Amino acid sequence: MEYCRTRSLTEYLGILNRRKALIFLWTAGMLLATWQILEEVPNTYESRAILIISERESKATDAMDSHFAAVRQEATGARILESIVDHHHLRGAKESTDSAINRLRQQIKIESKLPVLTLSYRHTDPRLAQSVLAEVVAGFDQANDAIRKQAAAEASWLDSQIAKMEGQFAKIGLSRVIPVSTPGAATDLKTARATLNAAMDSLSDKQYALQQEIAEQERQIAAQRGIVASAQSAPGAQDAAYGALLVRKTELEAQLMEYASQYTAKNVKVVQAKAQLAEISGQLAALEAKNQPGSAAVAPAIHELFTLERDLIRLRTDFEITAREIRRKTAALENLPRVDLAASDEKGMSEIETKGAYDRLISRYNSLVAQRDLVQKAGVLDDGGAPVIRISDPPNLPQDPAGPNRRLLKAIALAFALGTGLLIGGVVEARRLFFFQDHRDVVYFLETPLLVTIPETLTPIEKSLKSRYMLARTLGVVLLISAMPATVLTLKHFDLLKKVVPLFVR
Repeated sequence: MEYCRTRSLTEYLGILNRRKALIFLWTAGMLLATWQILEEVPNTYESRAILIISERESKATDAMDSHFAAVRQEATGARILESIVDHHHLRGAKESTDSAINRLRQQIKIESKLPVLTLSYRHTDPRLAQSVLAEVVAGFDQANDAIRKQAAAEASWLDSQIAKMEGQFAKIGLSRVIPVSTPGAATDLKTARATLNAAMDSLSDKQYALQQEIAEQERQIAAQRGIVASAQSAPGAQDAAYGALLVRKTELEAQLMEYASQYTAKNVKVVQAKAQLAEISGQLAALEAKNQPGSAAVAPAIHELFTLERDLIRLRTDFEITAREIRRKTAALENLPRVDLAASDEKGMSEIETKGAYDRLISRYNSLVAQRDLVQKAGVLDDGGAPVIRISDPPNLPQDPAGPNRRLLKAIALAFALGTGLLIGGVVEARRLFFFQDHRDVVYFLETPLLVTIPETLTPIEKSLKSRYMLARTLGVVLLISAMPATVLTLKHFDLLKKVVPLFVR
């Protein structure tokens, strides 16, 4: 059997109702004491400053990451922070200099979101917070000269290395540095000559084929013109006029196709040809409307003649283009330098070694030039240019406290006081859980049904003693609870609370 009977929720609520006075008094006393302590927590003021990195500098972050790391280390270094600690007396009574420097370094917040740097520092004295941050910002402002000196030293070293490598280029017989990516820089002359000869042979075969096709096309056109002439010689003046107009229309259309590759649409020749073609088309339409005899026989022959002449113009154009390409290839072949192939074969190994040395040097050279370009692009070498780090907003004098959040602290104090009050009520009531309180405890522990209950009867003396005992206990509890805020008020009166609270909130 258990020594404590399990209680229901209703019984626990009854316990709270029975101890409500104790819980209320304890919560009120604890709340008054904690709120008095919270009033002594000093306000902290935050001073902020904004630094702007120059636009050219922010675009060259790859080249200047090392510079910013050095600047940040210098601005928050031990030398500057030690002078700030000594100047503003920020070191505690029993605190070493190194501990004060490390604490100050942690309190100075630097938020980097390029190109903006935000610095902030908190202290209970707003003027002191502004002064400390101003000295830190001055360290960043002085870093502009350090960045320029470091960049100048790096640029000087890069220039010396580039000049040294240009001298090595001269030693291997290169009059100038040719970038590796230059097209045709290392083309083999023998291969180039063989490629040009093969291309010219192919173009010559194409030119011969076009000559044969042009000759055959001209024979077909001559035969077709005979057919058209015989059709036009048929009786009837209208048929002859219709055939002549078709021939003229075909000639004009062929002429326009030839002009298209030579002139624009606004050229005088093109405009006149189009006007004549439109006029002839109108005359042909009029003749076809009258259904002139013989027009149906002449029209197919004229259309066939037009198709043959159009193909002839295309073939002649291809022939001219091929001839021009042959002339260009011939000129390129003649411009190639004439070299002694036998001598070049004998010096093959030396050329391979020279090319290998060239490839290694050019790779190193390009890397050095790229690094120098990044430094110059950053603009830190310009003495007359804008500073790399510019102060946009100097450290301000804060007017409103940045902390602590007193509403949150008071809410926590209320929860703490209520929790301790419930805890005290539970402790006082805990010992009663192991005694008989009512008929349910009798039934539970004796395991027998309860027949009747007799109320407690006290004599007048017992009632008097009990009332005195209750009064003394109540007064003792009230005095004990009142001692907490009274003690806090006493410490506050003698300014002892101001010395104790900073030790816990630092």
